[in-house]
Amino acid sequence: MNLTEKLKILKTQCMSYFVDDQARNFVLFLEDFFPSEKFFGLFGFTFFNRLHNNTNHCWQKRIFWTSIVTFIIIMMLVSINFGLIARDSERFLEAVESFSWVSGYGMNIFQIFLLCYWKRAAIMKIVERLDQNFPHSNREQLQFGVLRHLRHLKVFYRICFLTNVWVWIHFNYMPILLLCTGHELELSHPIYFPLDPLQPLLYPIFFIIQSWIILLAFSIATSIGSFVCSLTCVTAMEFDVLAQKLSQIDRENDLNAEKKLKEIIDDYNELTDITDEIEEIFSSVLLINIFSGIFMLCTCVFIAFTPIRLYLMIKYIITLPSLLAFVFCICFFGEQLQTSSTRVADEAYNCNWYGKNLKFRKMILLTMLRAQQAQKLTGMKFMDVGLPVFYWSLQTAHSYYSLLCGVYKP
Repeated sequence: MNLTEKLKILKTQCMSYFVDDQARNFVLFLEDFFPSEKFFGLFGFTFFNRLHNNTNHCWQKRIFWTSIVTFIIIMMLVSINFGLIARDSERFLEAVESFSWVSGYGMNIFQIFLLCYWKRAAIMKIVERLDQNFPHSNREQLQFGVLRHLRHLKVFYRICFLTNVWVWIHFNYMPILLLCTGHELELSHPIYFPLDPLQPLLYPIFFIIQSWIILLAFSIATSIGSFVCSLTCVTAMEFDVLAQKLSQIDRENDLNAEKKLKEIIDDYNELTDITDEIEEIFSSVLLINIFSGIFMLCTCVFIAFTPIRLYLMIKYIITLPSLLAFVFCICFFGEQLQTSSTRVADEAYNCNWYGKNLKFRKMILLTMLRAQQAQKLTGMKFMDVGLPVFYWSLQTAHSYYSLLCGVYKP
């Protein structure tokens, strides 16, 4: 054991004196990760079944359905506006902007119904199964590096949350700033209405409704994307825990080593089943998010760098970091899952298997063969979600941007 390993062990032992050995399950882990759950509760959007027993659940449900119905109405009005604009070839730029809003609203509606109603029970079963292998005590969490994964989640969550809040503030309050400086009235995005929504009496109503709906859309995108990333990250973390247990198995005698290896194999099979279930539920969500991210990234760059009004250019340039952060988070944690699952095979090979009996060597060989195939999430089997997909998304967005530039004739 070298000096670096001794220092790591000493650091873990010292930190264990300052923490309480209380049980902390996976739901508490997610609660620490989502500090703004009350904020999402404003829309009736909740993650955990315990909130169904809350006395405020009835009001949350009413607020949720009110928000969703308003959301659908606004999406229909934006869709009608896109249909009217698309007929006029001279309004190509407005049609591109309008279609980006239609696709964004449609993606959010699909996600909220899929995760909150159609697949809610299956998702809660996944959470319960992940909780069985989750390191419950603070001492174990320090030993297996749970805090490192929590830190990664919090960093990416804050990046997505802050960028979305900044974009929402800019989208909704830039029109007010323009109005105060003597410019014409502006809405956050184009919308169809039989009467002119820029009339002095109608403008405040449409402005408040659009502000609420855009806030709801950003909240849905942030919360669902963060929830998918958290499930993926915790699954990867539990693969890392199994890899660390394999690296320590050679310290046991043959009997205890066989017993612990059987437990590790059972846990590994359980995690692969959980990964398959996450893949089945979220595969369509991942595909839609990646392709919508590509399209919205392309349209934002196209609108931002087309010589029109300065206001639109600033608005869509500010949107770019939010879109890039969202797609990158999904791809990063997908890559982390692949790396952590194959690490099990590496640690199985590096352990002192050649010093054990024949039965142990056969078991470790089967473990290596099984773990060599990376566990991964896909977008409807169309692509493996990982960092290469993020690079491919940037290249595809650039290709579509070049196509739009070739089609558009100012």
